[in-house]
Amino acid sequence: MRCKDVREKIDALWEEGLSDEVCQHLAECRACEGYAREARLVRAGLRVLAEDAAPEASLGFVTRLLRQLDAPSQEEVAAAFLERVGKRFVYAAALLTLGVLLALALPASGPVRGPLPDTLMAQPEIVSARPDPLGGSDMPEFRDALPPAPSDASQKGTK
Repeated sequence: MRCKDVREKIDALWEEGLSDEVCQHLAECRACEGYAREARLVRAGLRVLAEDAAPEASLGFVTRLLRQLDAPSQEEVAAAFLERVGKRFVYAAALLTLGVLLALALPASGPVRGPLPDTLMAQPEIVSARPDPLGGSDMPEFRDALPPAPSDASQKGTK
């Protein structure tokens, strides 16, 4: 008999005795003998487990179990977070793009971007509180207020 056939018969014959030719093969083959020993140990362990009574469920076991089954996993929470962040990024990018397109599409003049009226624009005014040190002034309103420019002759005579 081949080892494969013997192992299949050992697996099939849980409670029944083994045939003479299987016993003869087990006496000759150490590998199959070890396999048969492990199969007997597994059967003995299962019989011991069958004798023990199943533990009773504690109070609230069903409620806790259902709550854990309904709770999302860590991967689902992470996926939902990334989806929310992605949507916000897309919305922000769309809003920014719309703003840029509107700024480029509006005409340079019109009710939104029209020129300011002259009354609202600041007019440049230059007023000097001091007279020109060289004696000349381009502003007529200050010409009368300026002292006469010293002449070279009067400056030589006072020295």
